[in-house]
Amino acid sequence: MKYIDLTHTIRHGMPVFPGEKEPSVLRDNLPEDVAYVTHRLESNMHTGTHIDAPFHAKSGAVTIDCYPVEMFAGPAAVIDVSRKNVIAMQPGWEQIFNEFKIVLFHTGYSRNWGLDHYYTEYPVFENSVAEALLKANVRIAGFDSPSPDKSPFAFHSIYLKEGRFLVENLNNLGALVGQKQVSFMVFPLKIEAEASLIRAIGVIAG
Repeated sequence: MKYIDLTHTIRHGMPVFPGEKEPSVLRDNLPEDVAYVTHRLESNMHTGTHIDAPFHAKSGAVTIDCYPVEMFAGPAAVIDVSRKNVIAMQPGWEQIFNEFKIVLFHTGYSRNWGLDHYYTEYPVFENSVAEALLKANVRIAGFDSPSPDKSPFAFHSIYLKEGRFLVENLNNLGALVGQKQVSFMVFPLKIEAEASLIRAIGVIAG
């Protein structure tokens, strides 16, 4: 098996979605004779690669720590929608959604990570995609972009119901495109919040 890291690194002061606060990752100032090093992290839960629970879209009140861990891993379909600015439902997607409960969309937009326009010029998905994912009971939809939608965030409101999760700011999804069998693991922190920082991993044969 081959493990593919699908996660962006969290760094002090890194760019974040407009309106959110940049994370603070600081090394504690300890006496020189202390035999260890410690760091402190202050971060919005939507910094970098993260997972949204329904609570984020105000469609539930359950914090992300309350969901069983088995909901955050399983076989995944990877759909290549790269180089498109608006993504609509395509023939055959309903069958994929019915077969897989985790669906990852490779937009290719992660190549812009760290650039000034990363959080403003990303591609968007039509609401019909959210409706089809919800109808097929897909529990995790993932994207290598900041979000599947822009204000007023209709995709979030439609899809992000109880038992459904959105993963945003994935990286390296191109390494999974075309693979016959993909497993996806995206465990949130056990934290009382509407979302969580994560370490996302893809597993392929090889």
